[in-house]
Amino acid sequence: MSSKLVRRPMFGGTQNGVHPRRYTYWRVGYGSAEDYTVDFHVERAGEFHCKREFETTLVDYPSAVQIYYQFEGRAEITYGAETATLNPGDLLIVPAGHSFRYHSKHSLRFHWFCLVGDWPTVLGRRPAISIYPLGVDKITQTFFVEIREALIMGRSGYPLQAIGVFYSLLARIFDLTSPVELPHSDYPDTVRRAIIYLREHYVEPYHAQNVASAVGVSQSHLRALFIKWVGESPQRLHCRCKIDAAKRLLEQRLSITQTAHEVGYNDVRYFSRIFKQLTDMTPTDYREMIN
Repeated sequence: MSSKLVRRPMFGGTQNGVHPRRYTYWRVGYGSAEDYTVDFHVERAGEFHCKREFETTLVDYPSAVQIYYQFEGRAEITYGAETATLNPGDLLIVPAGHSFRYHSKHSLRFHWFCLVGDWPTVLGRRPAISIYPLGVDKITQTFFVEIREALIMGRSGYPLQAIGVFYSLLARIFDLTSPVELPHSDYPDTVRRAIIYLREHYVEPYHAQNVASAVGVSQSHLRALFIKWVGESPQRLHCRCKIDAAKRLLEQRLSITQTAHEVGYNDVRYFSRIFKQLTDMTPTDYREMIN
């Protein structure tokens, strides 16, 4: 990997021991793709907890596509003669070269990354500044964190890993902003809707009646459909969604206790037991394997 990568403290918060004037907390990863043939790459990614009167503009990164996901506080984006309010859960995409002013009179928290290189064709024709109201979504936040941590860790292949997570993020954005109509699939609509429900509510405790009611069938009928089409019960899939999310959090170096709480387990021992049942290793073993 390139030796030119800029390194920052693993857990952010300061720069050489000094808190930046604009932030109460920051955590940034920096990247390069000089060893890879790619059309674009993630140059930097961060999480910022901003003080009042925060402001950023095109001047900071004029040649980059900037993508913001605001998860706390309100801000305004001013571009040309337009002014729009950004609320918690709004995603902002600013193409390279577009003049704008992103500012807030109040405290603000957001994830952010920038892409350099060619315009990603997956985003369609190069648009003007775009805002997508996604809602405060934990899965979306996880993808932003994964991109950032890939840059911070800098493991072999990390530029490709970051691009891969970027595409996963786009799929999530499409899922949250598209009509509820489901595409064609060999799976029954009831099963697909139940799978989507379980994935979107994995942090919550499992309640068979809630899942069955969400898709309009009885508990017994839904269980029978899952055994036939998925090969496991809805509750088992719900656990699997929790553990898949837990793996991502452990890869981000969260503690086992923090990870358990983030995916909805108050009992860390029970979490560890379920983790081992589904992965054949303990959370501790998993962390050692990826480090």
